[in-house]
Amino acid sequence: MSSVREQAASWFTRLLHAPKDHPDHEQLRLWLAANPVHAREYQAFCELWGDFSSTANTQALAQAMDQRHGRRTFMRRGMLGLVGLLAVGLAWRYRQPLELEAQYATAIGERRRISLPDGSELYLAADTRLHVRFEQSQRQVFLLQGQAIFDVAHEANRAFRVDGGLAQITVLGTRFVVARDTLELRVSVARGSVRVENDKGSLVLTSGDVASSHSHTAPRRLDVAASNAFAFEQGRLVLEQAGLEEIATSLSRYRRQPVRVLPGKGKPSINAVVQLDNVEGFVQALPSIAPIEVSSSGGVIYLRGL
Repeated sequence: MSSVREQAASWFTRLLHAPKDHPDHEQLRLWLAANPVHAREYQAFCELWGDFSSTANTQALAQAMDQRHGRRTFMRRGMLGLVGLLAVGLAWRYRQPLELEAQYATAIGERRRISLPDGSELYLAADTRLHVRFEQSQRQVFLLQGQAIFDVAHEANRAFRVDGGLAQITVLGTRFVVARDTLELRVSVARGSVRVENDKGSLVLTSGDVASSHSHTAPRRLDVAASNAFAFEQGRLVLEQAGLEEIATSLSRYRRQPVRVLPGKGKPSINAVVQLDNVEGFVQALPSIAPIEVSSSGGVIYLRGL
């Protein structure tokens, strides 16, 4: 089996000139979300065109290009030229020292506060994984799974960027939440402003705004309270106009066995406040709140709309 670096090189070359609506973009997002190492290696190739700083990455890229283009002479010559630029890239890299590279994660039911060297703070919800990379010229966080509050220290000359797979968020100084699941990325802003963008478009959010991003549509504003997304910091989960899939995803972060949705006739919408230390009590009360059938098997909870 090829190494992660070779796989990253293959993905990079495959989609280098592919149109934005190419179906392989979605497969790439799934591959990136599967392991933080995938995201780190792929990001190295994205940066390679600008800094050419990794001999090992360059060699892997050359191999992937050779395989893709049948070892065409012009591709080999192009890669030799790329390798020839390494000296310039290395000089640039030495002017851009790596300030921090770290991975952080929380277990089911766990929450965690993290202080970063620039003065920013992160507060991770349960079952969350992210990768942080700080350089002299930029601050990057890759949200691989889950939900986190970002309280970002202002730096006029160094933007703070969050890559959530389905969209990218750029900010200079603000407090906001990013929540990621398989199909949706949601951004809620408490103060300041952020730009949310994906392949389909971009949107600027300011204090009190909430936006949702999916893989096939541009980010759009939602008519829900931004403060809801911050409630887990105080041990609460606020559901506003939440469908069963959102409920299941949110509750699954706070119980050892997941909550799943079964096909049903109804599509109830729930407004509720859940105490995170009493998730089981809320699940038992669901049928009295809305037309929902609750069942369990082997510890797994199943929800069905009636």
